[in-house]
Amino acid sequence: MSGAMMPVSGAPVMLLRDSKRAARVISYGTSETHMRLAGIDNETDVTVGKEDSQTAVTAQGMQDITGIAQLQKHLETMEPSVSGRLAILADFHAMSMVEIVSDHQRALRRR
Repeated sequence: MSGAMMPVSGAPVMLLRDSKRAARVISYGTSETHMRLAGIDNETDVTVGKEDSQTAVTAQGMQDITGIAQLQKHLETMEPSVSGRLAILADFHAMSMVEIVSDHQRALRRR
């Protein structure tokens, strides 16, 4: 009868311990898998949030630069003699926007 299968109710104590240990190992493995997947989901959410943030900052910078360019053209039509100075200020503003967007991108990388 050594090769025959025994019903659980008549199983020896060692078999019950082994089955309980196997159940714990399986449960632990499943829990570990769920924890790892939750971590991956969190990292994905953070990455998407960073992308959205970078897009918003870049878009706002582009809108600001466009607004300054339109204002520059308007002011040049009113007073053509200051067009060179207006261009310098507009370029300075554009460089500032680039710096701000770049700073934001670096800050996101550190988080």
